[in-house]
Amino acid sequence: MQRTFLRRLAGATAGLLLTGTSTFAADLGVAPLAPPPPPVFTWTGFELGVQVGGGVGRTAVNIDGSFAPPFAVGPSSDTYSTSGPFGGIHLGFNYQLTQPIVVGVQVEGNFAAITGNVVAPPINFASTSIREVLSADARLGVAFDRLLIYAIGGFAYADVRNEIQLAGLPPGVIDFFAVNRYGFDVGGGLEYNFYGNWTARAEYRYYDWGTRGFNSPGFGSVVNSALGGALAFAIPNHSSRETLHTGRIGLTYKFAWPYAVPVVAKY
Repeated sequence: MQRTFLRRLAGATAGLLLTGTSTFAADLGVAPLAPPPPPVFTWTGFELGVQVGGGVGRTAVNIDGSFAPPFAVGPSSDTYSTSGPFGGIHLGFNYQLTQPIVVGVQVEGNFAAITGNVVAPPINFASTSIREVLSADARLGVAFDRLLIYAIGGFAYADVRNEIQLAGLPPGVIDFFAVNRYGFDVGGGLEYNFYGNWTARAEYRYYDWGTRGFNSPGFGSVVNSALGGALAFAIPNHSSRETLHTGRIGLTYKFAWPYAVPVVAKY
């Protein structure tokens, strides 16, 4: 009798202990999973933006002096400064390789108001006006998370207008010509992702359109016609060289979610 009572008491105690342990475990709940790793910023994606800036350049003008009398003058070489603002848009694509290398391509178009002139006999007056600057470039950069330090360079085009008037000729006798100039550009800059898909950049770039020669048909066609061709002479070996140093700031929107989720191993 006593032995049976002890067995029942031991069973009841064990049951209470098991029940209490289960209830305590239920109160604790399931252990939470580890939080996912934070997203990683990436420069990969298409981008579209705007830029404004200014440029300071040089025009070197060479005039051949082999004119027919009575307007023969000696050769003249003059160099003068050009300067002015510009602004436009850019479109590009970047791809971030293994950290931290970023490669990309970019096309850019700018309207410009870059002008300059000189007064130096035997050239009575010469002027330059750069109306458009276009480029197609490659970019190579090093990323420090949201900061990109890059080099840029490629093909460059400019719409250049020139006027030349020789000393001793009537004021209306001016040679005007517009020229498409082709060359290269090279530079570098900084770009920073400051919010969401938006980045800001600051950039220096040098343009060189080389030396272009012209065989001018003569000065003042209208005047020549009125005078029966009395001023119908030509400049056979006129040439000019155009270079430009520029600085700009830009605002860019990247058409891709600016984060890449890191790969997490599953077991």
